[in-house]
Amino acid sequence: MRRRAFIHSALVTAAWTASGTAFGGQPDRHSGKWIIPTNKPDRFGLKVMAFNPILVPDPARWTLAIAGLTHESVSLTAADLERLPKVGQSSRLKCVQCWSGRVNWQGFRAQELLRLVGARTDLLWVRVDCADHYYDFVSVPDLLHPRTLFALGMNGEALPAEHGAPLRLVMPPKYGYKSSKLITKLTFVDQGGMGLVADGWPYYSASGDILPGVDHPFEFPDEARKIKGGEIVEY
Repeated sequence: MRRRAFIHSALVTAAWTASGTAFGGQPDRHSGKWIIPTNKPDRFGLKVMAFNPILVPDPARWTLAIAGLTHESVSLTAADLERLPKVGQSSRLKCVQCWSGRVNWQGFRAQELLRLVGARTDLLWVRVDCADHYYDFVSVPDLLHPRTLFALGMNGEALPAEHGAPLRLVMPPKYGYKSSKLITKLTFVDQGGMGLVADGWPYYSASGDILPGVDHPFEFPDEARKIKGGEIVEY
């Protein structure tokens, strides 16, 4: 855990330094303009996690690019996604750092997105690119899993940028690093990859499947609960 915390801290510091905003030049963290990782759960009962601190995306200018399904890339706006059939889902987000939190998510299934843009069945992977320069690879079967959700809202509110707005994935059987946030592009390909986390730090699982072990849910701060692996449904 200490090694992971050190790496995360180093990444955050490097990102601030590279952007010219470290230390004395750092903007106001409470201005609402920047997404900054936190060490404690917020009002949604989750930590704010980000690969790099970035400015909050402007929903009016945000677009989702989808490539690989047709000869030309498709570009969708937030308004396009709002028109897709919506579903709600209660699921626990489990972090590899051993904490977790349960959220009532609102969004749409991947099937609805593929139906909108036109699906091909011969492509088995999708590369997910995000505004904070994070990327991951998700198998199409995992994308079409009945519990996988593209989230637009949480706990009855619009999804905040700190938790991935305008668009994020929710994959309950997998650790949180597979539930990519701040998504800007989906590229369907015939061969997958490790993803940024598993590729850079091989002690992470490439599949991201939650393994048997111990969980420390934020709702029960003094408890450590054993988990059997996969989606946490017991609490």
